[in-house]
Amino acid sequence: MSETGTKPKYEWLVILPDYEGVLDKRLEVRRNHIQGLEALVKKGFWTFGGATLDQVPEEGKKLQINGSIMLALAESKEAVLEVLKEDVYCKSGVWDWEKVQIHPVSWIPTLTKISSELAY
Repeated sequence: MSETGTKPKYEWLVILPDYEGVLDKRLEVRRNHIQGLEALVKKGFWTFGGATLDQVPEEGKKLQINGSIMLALAESKEAVLEVLKEDVYCKSGVWDWEKVQIHPVSWIPTLTKISSELAY
């Protein structure tokens, strides 16, 4: 624990593949997914995120979404898992829970800082 009594937080890269054939379901519940993220973004829990794609988008064609990627700021992997389990994409069977990956990361916010922040 820190001197203030709070546990330190770490960055977690979260990779969430979708089940095959769930694009329509994903789009159906997307609004609820985004609404569920809003408070967590304001708290600083989610720092970025978006859809992963099968291929580069083509103009005028539907995105071929195959999952999600997010960066969380949390005390533990378990804390990230707890939040993910409450997400509508998890509850509605969009994310393939058996293939979810959560990795602690040491993030460099911008590549312009790379030379001054590289400590390994």
